[in-house]
Amino acid sequence: MPIEQSVIVEDSSFIVSLVHTTGQGRVRLHVQGLYRSDKLKMDLESALSSHSMINEVYANSLTGNLLVQFLPGKDQNVVIEEVEKVARRCLNGRIVPFAKAKLQLGQSKPKKATDASSFTRRHQFQFKNSPSALEVAHSQPIPSHAWHKLDTRETMSCLEASKEGLSALEAGHRLQIYGPNRLAENKRRSTLQMFVEQIANPAMLMLGVSAVVSVATGGLIDAAVIVSAVLLNAIIGYVTESSSERTISSLGSMAPTHAHVIREGKQMAIPVEDIVIGDLLVLTPGSYVPADARLLNSSRITVDESALTGESMPVGKHWDFIAPDDTPLADRKNMLHMGTIVTGGSGQALVAATGRNTEIGLIQSLVGEVKPPNTLLQRQLDDLNGNLAKVCGLLCLGVFGLGVLRGYTWLQMLTSSITLAVAAIPEGLPAVATTTLAIGIRNSHREKVLIRQLGAVESLGSVQVICLDKTGTLTQNKMKTVSIRTAGHTVSITDDRFEVKGQSIAPLEQPEIKKLLQMVCLCSEVKFNGSGIAPELEGSPTECALVEAALNAGEDVRALRVTYPLLKTTHRAENRPYMMTVHEMPEGGLLFAAKGSPADVLALCQWRQHDGEMEELDSFIRDRIIERNDRLAGDALRVLGVAYACGDKTEKLKAPPLVWLGLIGMEDALRPNMDRLMEEFHSAGVRTVMITGDQSATAYSVGRRLGLSGDAPLEIIDSANLDKLDPDILKGVIKNTSVFARVSPAHKLKIVQALQEAGHVVAMTGDGVNDGPALKAADIGVAMGDQGTDVARSVADVVLEDDNLHTMIIAIRQGRTIYSNIRKSLRFLLSTNLSEIELAVLTMALGMGEALNPLQLLWINMVADIAPAMALALEPPELDVLKQPPRDPTRAIINGPDFRRLLRESLFITGGSLGVYSLSRLRYGPGLQASSNTFLAFTLAKFLHALSCRSEDTTVLDFERPRNPHMVTALAGTLAIQALATFVPQLRSLLRLTPLGLVDLPLILAGAGIPFVLNESAKRIIQNTRKNGDPN
Repeated sequence: MPIEQSVIVEDSSFIVSLVHTTGQGRVRLHVQGLYRSDKLKMDLESALSSHSMINEVYANSLTGNLLVQFLPGKDQNVVIEEVEKVARRCLNGRIVPFAKAKLQLGQSKPKKATDASSFTRRHQFQFKNSPSALEVAHSQPIPSHAWHKLDTRETMSCLEASKEGLSALEAGHRLQIYGPNRLAENKRRSTLQMFVEQIANPAMLMLGVSAVVSVATGGLIDAAVIVSAVLLNAIIGYVTESSSERTISSLGSMAPTHAHVIREGKQMAIPVEDIVIGDLLVLTPGSYVPADARLLNSSRITVDESALTGESMPVGKHWDFIAPDDTPLADRKNMLHMGTIVTGGSGQALVAATGRNTEIGLIQSLVGEVKPPNTLLQRQLDDLNGNLAKVCGLLCLGVFGLGVLRGYTWLQMLTSSITLAVAAIPEGLPAVATTTLAIGIRNSHREKVLIRQLGAVESLGSVQVICLDKTGTLTQNKMKTVSIRTAGHTVSITDDRFEVKGQSIAPLEQPEIKKLLQMVCLCSEVKFNGSGIAPELEGSPTECALVEAALNAGEDVRALRVTYPLLKTTHRAENRPYMMTVHEMPEGGLLFAAKGSPADVLALCQWRQHDGEMEELDSFIRDRIIERNDRLAGDALRVLGVAYACGDKTEKLKAPPLVWLGLIGMEDALRPNMDRLMEEFHSAGVRTVMITGDQSATAYSVGRRLGLSGDAPLEIIDSANLDKLDPDILKGVIKNTSVFARVSPAHKLKIVQALQEAGHVVAMTGDGVNDGPALKAADIGVAMGDQGTDVARSVADVVLEDDNLHTMIIAIRQGRTIYSNIRKSLRFLLSTNLSEIELAVLTMALGMGEALNPLQLLWINMVADIAPAMALALEPPELDVLKQPPRDPTRAIINGPDFRRLLRESLFITGGSLGVYSLSRLRYGPGLQASSNTFLAFTLAKFLHALSCRSEDTTVLDFERPRNPHMVTALAGTLAIQALATFVPQLRSLLRLTPLGLVDLPLILAGAGIPFVLNESAKRIIQNTRKNGDPN
């Protein structure tokens, strides 16, 4: 049922417009709100049929038109005004379907119409000058009518169409009413939105507040440094994400721009956008279906609906098919849908829905209603920053209180506390995270993995379940012959090689196989385009696969057809599930070739060919052939039986009993090494789930070949059972299910959301329109870039440019490495920043004054922090990164044990710096020299701690760890800058430092080195404890 909303019809607007008049007491009008409103249809017919001026009236809720036959001699203008009054009475105070409630926005009040022509002119003026009205008209999708349950006559009557097609005038009018035949473009992020997103997060906002506070307290240099860090972070993020957006957008649509229709009795090509409801489409092999349409007549027409339904096999369509109202989309054999491709046959179809009202349009609207979740890293960093802000606030408040109690002025302590708060916030963290993710995007791009947003890089590493769309993702979406079974041979075809028991054979040297391949080439409508050894084949995917197999075997198909010219073709039909052709033989007789349903072809046979001899078929042999067929079908193959017969021309092309040749099996072949890829996913702890529109038997067979469930039993759910499951039960059942069969777009969305509600981080792969909602809802949506549709690419977080799913493993390794490295950077930044607070609190509590002044703290955070943290973020992957399970999404990026380790490490660093400060005070007294020594010791301790943070478990003496040249560069560069602060008088004066004395060097080295040794020793102790069986 259409969604409805209240619409107030203003007295100043016309709701009835003239469509057509014969001038003989008959007029067709368009009524606002009538379209798809059965209630208004009944109201109008009831009210107008009893009107004294009207003889007969018919309202069509499918077109929004009203046909009125009025009494002779009555003025047409008066009749129109009476209809206007009646329609207004029916509309006012009642509900009007939103889709056709075209409010006349921004219009001045028109004068009362005096004649029909002025009425029409004013209504047209309203259309031309109110584009917003049309936007309102088409702002929501309209639920589709059940055209599949109507016969062709009823369909044409409802849509007021004819076999001659629409007139140009009528087509133009319908284009005004229904709007252009185009889908709404998925809204892309604007330049401003992308830039603002880089700043609008808690970490950046905290830095912004710090900058404001610094300005308020006179710290202009502090503020300038912080603002620079914020802008640098935003620029890096924007440049990276905008580059990804441009690359993904460049993978444009390949949909045709024109379609063939019949209008005014003539076939013509018109722009797809100009197609309207009631247009008559002309369909031939290769035709793009530009709108949803009801088939009117057809000849062996087949359609590739894989982009819409996920069904990999071409679907046969029949004009005389009529189905119940609740028939699933994939089973509506008399309907064609926008975005599908005619693969064979021909026919004509009547357009029943265009643009946003098509099935694709409805799916796209479902995509728009789905809100993608924030990435796990975003959520965890937001939580961390929130907690960090609270802790820093409390500690700095404590420093302020202690200082005031010690006799310092409140203004001095306010400045110191705010500076400490600024120093405590890791200014380098946003820049490190952004740059690390940006580098991850760049590295992934080299592997042809396009990542739209920075956070998606890391989320790839946290994926626990990957939902794999079968058709076009796991498979090639191309039929291929893989098996031949004759009386004497069981042949497997792998990579175009014909093998028997693993040994290659020459198929044309085996009489039965040669004969079978020749018959499938003769009993075929495949056409050859071009010449040479690899001509392009045109025809149905099934027949192309058969002819391709014969060509690979070495058969000269074109010469074969010349030798056996075609005389007659009998096509498959509802009661005849096979095809038969009749050919003239060189010696003058007739050759009959048949292929089709094995059981039905076998029923036509009296003999079989075995070792070059004819053998009569008995019931035992027939049963064995049927058993072989069942086994092949159980392996997800499409199986055809092949037979032939020879006769003479006196039989008048009527087939004699046939000779059985064998079975030939085809499949939508899996992409290479898919089973090995599943093993790699499982080894990395990622569970694999296949979602497909195929039947359960086919889906089960494919899932078994892929090894989707690993060593566990393969469990499968059919969509019919999915609808019956309670959501709470579904969450439990879904944990062990590896295959979902016969699923719709809504089912895919439901599956993804159920997995998420069960606590999993979910990736969804897909290439079709039907995958769009699930791709957007998943934590990571992965679309195919080469064969994928615009809808899939536009909502995905990741696009595989060359459709190579194997690069997902590389992307997962990259994501896990990035997360691990961000943790290393966080560990470095938080432990050293925490030591700054601890040092300030302890020196203040002990009455020792400030060990480090505000500018020294800021220098440490901006110079000594960012480069080592960045180097940690560029650590090479750990050797066992793909042997570890995905991280628990409920575990914080820094949890309780992590914080205890950070506290221990920070206290060691604080202890070393406090020791240097205390001994320097004893030697030099309170002043610049003690502060300078502490500054140098603390900075050097940070550098050494960066080396320690390269691994959470192994020490720097572990030679198995991969080298990180970035760390050497970062430390060398930072030490050089630090030397400038020590030896350049102007910079030294700005930081309030004194020259370094050689006598203080041992103290400074000890203050930095002892914490490093202690932290590394703690790692070794923990490592040995774990080896002895204590995981904690």
